[in-house]
Amino acid sequence: MNPEVVELRVLAGNAPLKAFVSIRLGEWVIHDWRIVQKDGQRAWISVPQVSWKDKDGQVRYRALLSIPGEQKQQIEIAILSAWEKEKKNGNHST
Repeated sequence: MNPEVVELRVLAGNAPLKAFVSIRLGEWVIHDWRIVQKDGQRAWISVPQVSWKDKDGQVRYRALLSIPGEQKQQIEIAILSAWEKEKKNGNHST
């Protein structure tokens, strides 16, 4: 299955979290992939995740999906390609 970016929601501001992305894999659409990019670093992808506070008040995160390496790499390439295209179009701030 070739991943297809169906929505890229760019966030305003200069925070490391740059955008949320929805992708299509066959008949499935998976929402809330994240594009993260810190100043001076390359953008990277985070799978959809859930967060909660533990008993000590620390925020914890857990990925909602476990995707085989090759498929995850294809998804990352599709998302980062869409992100680069978005940056070239000037529709965001870094």
